[in-house]
Amino acid sequence: MRAFNAAPSGRAQSAPIDLPGVTLRRPGGAVSDLRYLLTGRVVPSVLYAILGYEVVLNAIASRLSPVDWLTVVGGPVREALFAAFCLIPVVLFVVRPKPQSADGRILPRIVAFLGTAILLLCGTRLAGGTLIFAVPAWVGTVCTMVLVVATAGAVWGLLTLRLSFGIFPAARRLVTGGPYRLVRHPLYVCEILSGLAMMVSNGRLVTIALVAIFCGLQVTRIHYEESLLSKSFPEWRAWAAGRARLIPGVW
Repeated sequence: MRAFNAAPSGRAQSAPIDLPGVTLRRPGGAVSDLRYLLTGRVVPSVLYAILGYEVVLNAIASRLSPVDWLTVVGGPVREALFAAFCLIPVVLFVVRPKPQSADGRILPRIVAFLGTAILLLCGTRLAGGTLIFAVPAWVGTVCTMVLVVATAGAVWGLLTLRLSFGIFPAARRLVTGGPYRLVRHPLYVCEILSGLAMMVSNGRLVTIALVAIFCGLQVTRIHYEESLLSKSFPEWRAWAAGRARLIPGVW
């Protein structure tokens, strides 16, 4: 969950809570504990660790030529930020508490997983394909700076969420500080900006397709998460009323 979470209180029950449009499950019991160990800790930790390792390899293999501020910011600085974005969650997934409640439906989980995996793939060597368009050098420079700033913002969001960060819709604790003072979903803002910057600067078919799919998944993901949060925590409505989802004054 990457938006607005709530802290657990007491031992949760395993029975699902059915609300209109949302199925909340209170984690509990041996089967639930095993499922959470696999899907809430092991699988996401391995996913982020593998992709973080790929990013680190890219950073080690990269060569700066020529060495100037742009190649340093767009190279080692950007790679370090993206590596942090991939590797910080590895620790968070291992040590975070179980959620108080979660959306137990399959489709929201699939959307959340794909929305996370696709953007991470865009930052690796797996994104490529036929070159569709090429941009002037100055546009590439702007995209590099947008990517660096957006990645730094995403790391800020991770450090603000800390143990409330997750892939699937879930409720752990209230997070209203840091970038969450500005919009409801700052991590998604930064991720979408990163994806668009990579798409424009890359101009290749696979990257364009991945980013287009990613943006659609994130919008869908927002609706699932907000449905869960509004039904789980009445106070969330008052907080959300004063903030846009992604773009102030637009949506």
